[in-house]
Amino acid sequence: MKILKFGGSSIIHTNNNILHVIDIITKNAKIERIGVVLSAPYKITNYLVSIINSVNNQAVVSYYLLLIQLIFTKIIKVISSSDIGISFNALYSLLVNELNELNNMIVGLINHNLYKECDIVKIIAWGEKLTVLIISKVIRICGFQVTVIDPTKKIIANGSYLESTVDINVSIKNVNNVIMPNTNIVLMPGFIAGNKNYELVLLGRNSSDYSAVILAVCLKAEKCEIWKDVDGIYDQDPKFTSRAKLFKYIYYNELLNLIKPGVRILHPNSILLAKKFNISCIVRNINNPGLSGTILLNNSYYKR
Repeated sequence: MKILKFGGSSIIHTNNNILHVIDIITKNAKIERIGVVLSAPYKITNYLVSIINSVNNQAVVSYYLLLIQLIFTKIIKVISSSDIGISFNALYSLLVNELNELNNMIVGLINHNLYKECDIVKIIAWGEKLTVLIISKVIRICGFQVTVIDPTKKIIANGSYLESTVDINVSIKNVNNVIMPNTNIVLMPGFIAGNKNYELVLLGRNSSDYSAVILAVCLKAEKCEIWKDVDGIYDQDPKFTSRAKLFKYIYYNELLNLIKPGVRILHPNSILLAKKFNISCIVRNINNPGLSGTILLNNSYYKR
């Protein structure tokens, strides 16, 4: 089995990235059993955080809600304009329903005048949940059966509402109790987990790759492909220097040493968990799917 994780920069309308995501999912599903972890589209989570920070300023809230609506509308326009066979109206009605729910959560936050973290995280995680709803609907139209895992019920974590760490043993048991035929594509939103009371908590910003490794461990997957908007992992940021070297292979210990304050190659917890459970991860580019990317190896088991 293989896990595919698509980051926020993968799930956007530009360069038809969203169609690349659907194509990669369906092609892989024809070959082997797969699980898919999805982030919210690029900028959506930032806009949701901005809404929370300006929740008493209706003009600012309306502005960010409009931006969120525009991003998702462009995404579903690209999908409905393809040969997949799903109408714009079918996806747009889904978007409208979810936007109404988001607006209700925001209004509830304002009316309570007490911004509890348990309510705030539901708003922050809204983008991941909608993305899974859209992709699951599209994948079914493509002729595949889907099992959606609710991480608030199955991926249990300890810590604060805004940044928790998975209890992997409990999560393995929970996921193994889910009825999921081998022919089904498994879908799960990233970034989200549940606490012992099954309340929604977050695994920290940029943690969808952590979610992907968690799902890989729970489903005993042999491989986890992490799709981003770069060719793989570099020794330096390629956006700032032409001398950046792309790694074809890198050990987990080496990768941990590359991480510095402010530098997020992969979420550190995803690296530690993959190393512990010997999950082979591959970082690949959604805009360059023909490239092999960077393979992350556990040097306790592999030799280069």
